[in-house]
Amino acid sequence: MPASPNQVPQRVRLPPLGVDAPIRPVLPGPDRQLGVPESPGVVGWWSAGVAPGSRHGTVVLAGHVDSRRDGPGALFRVADLEPGDPVTVTTAQAALRYRIEAVRSYPKESLPEDVFDRTGRPRLVLITCGGTFDDSTRQYDHNIVAYAVPA
Repeated sequence: MPASPNQVPQRVRLPPLGVDAPIRPVLPGPDRQLGVPESPGVVGWWSAGVAPGSRHGTVVLAGHVDSRRDGPGALFRVADLEPGDPVTVTTAQAALRYRIEAVRSYPKESLPEDVFDRTGRPRLVLITCGGTFDDSTRQYDHNIVAYAVPA
């Protein structure tokens, strides 16, 4: 069931990192990879998944870590988040508060499927790139995933 306009996330705030970034809905591309907004300063919300405030499942937010043209992105320092750090996702209706539980790094080909879980306990994940940058493929070799639960 699609999110109502009041549930669509508009901004994400990560106070420990000084981040206050806009959010735009995204879907997987033809390669089945999660889409992210072109600008690294904008965070994408997987709109085929769970809306903020849902009683079950994972709200997925993803963005570029950086770009050659624009420099560091909104999620550049996600790996620096620590358990207990606050995260706020704002919709037209509410400011939803979360707290970081864990931050993990996964090889690109090993991103856990449960990151996109629509039925489990409510949580939020922030996904960006990390690890080593491969100049030949123009990609990082890992994903950094920060897991958060409702506060």
